[in-house]
Amino acid sequence: MQEYQGKEAKRSHAAVPSPDGPPPTADLSPQANLSPPANLSSPANRSSPARGASVNRRAWAPLSIPAYRTFWIAGLFSNMGTWMHETGAQWLMTSLDPSPSMVSAVRTAMTIPVFCLALPAGVWADRFDRRTWLVSSQLLLLGIAGLMAVLAALGMITPTLLLVLTACMGIGMVLNQPAWQALTPDLVPPAMVPAAVSIGSVSFNLARSLGPVLAGVIIAHLGVWAAFSLNALSFLAVVAALLAWSPEIESNQTRSPPEFMGELKKGMFVVSNSAPLRNALLRVLVFAFSASILWSLLALVATERLGYRERGFGTCLGMIGIGAIAAAWILPIARSRYSSESILLASQWCFAGVLLLIGSWTAAWVILPSLLLIGACWMAAMTTLNATAQVYLPRKFRARGMAAYLMAFALGMAIGSVVWGELASRQGLGVAFWAAAVLMLLTSVAMHSLKIGSLEFES
Repeated sequence: MQEYQGKEAKRSHAAVPSPDGPPPTADLSPQANLSPPANLSSPANRSSPARGASVNRRAWAPLSIPAYRTFWIAGLFSNMGTWMHETGAQWLMTSLDPSPSMVSAVRTAMTIPVFCLALPAGVWADRFDRRTWLVSSQLLLLGIAGLMAVLAALGMITPTLLLVLTACMGIGMVLNQPAWQALTPDLVPPAMVPAAVSIGSVSFNLARSLGPVLAGVIIAHLGVWAAFSLNALSFLAVVAALLAWSPEIESNQTRSPPEFMGELKKGMFVVSNSAPLRNALLRVLVFAFSASILWSLLALVATERLGYRERGFGTCLGMIGIGAIAAAWILPIARSRYSSESILLASQWCFAGVLLLIGSWTAAWVILPSLLLIGACWMAAMTTLNATAQVYLPRKFRARGMAAYLMAFALGMAIGSVVWGELASRQGLGVAFWAAAVLMLLTSVAMHSLKIGSLEFES
């Protein structure tokens, strides 16, 4: 841990200008300050088959680090609970009020708190002991999920109450996420950050494959309350991992000063003065706006276009997760041969193509396989943007920087969910999916000039 953090400290100061003044180097050009923080792969080496095999082996190297492996496993159980909860919440709304605007409002209620509170949460996560902060936020989430389970078991949840409680879950998540996102570079060396982000997404998407399917079975036999209950219990796995972790204690010189607004301004200075960070935030906002139609209206696709019930909806979510897991095995080789820009653009085009298919077809044999592809595209796009944000952020400002990233993502998801839900209510699901697909194609081309840098590292 000490060696990893020492390497990262050297890398971070060179990658992003300090808000307290110019960096100690004489070259203040944007290219000098924003160059990737590790040795990049040469173009000649990208096409080497031996290098591709080596990259694929190194892609899973973070799991050899005990602390990272423990958090990965704990995150898997917690993510399974989260996906069971989200499946239950969306399915419950289709039972209480199946209008597209109300079903999509579940996603909006979850993401609005992220947009409103992400930046303060990032400052707080940087100011206070990170482990204590994470334990507290996990216990808060446990309490909210437990309350939803009790109310669902008693049959007391109305559409409005469901949205309010979902927003409360969003508050708990936004308090947790900046600190959790900032944890990865504390567990692995800098060159492993992109691989660690991808492996973390494997945990997330493996849970997305299993959680909704299990939720469908559980909801069909026991009810939504059981899915909420299991989610509440899943937070205990993360709490146990955090209590067992012995983080490196920062010296007084690396701790943030106590002034809230000053810290907020410094964090935003770091983000605004890094071109890859600025571009990653803008591109994740635009991507999330179009992609939000999938997450906000998939429940209606399952019920209205495919005629599915609880298990079928869980299967749809599971197919997306399986596609994302498959992408995790391919991405390391792809990154060794192609630039991040090429991967991001290709994933957006494929994502848009699947949205067109969903809007045009009602046959399960077309839609279900296409969900595998859209899961892989989601994985490629989000891990590329997420890793860019993490790699270019120094530790001192990482939670604040990731809070800005989450804020951009949440804003795109929240506004997109409202827009696509309203459009589907007025014009139908097919038109909404076509519009989202066309918009993604246009914006992917328009945003391609906003470069996010490279993530190919030498070992």
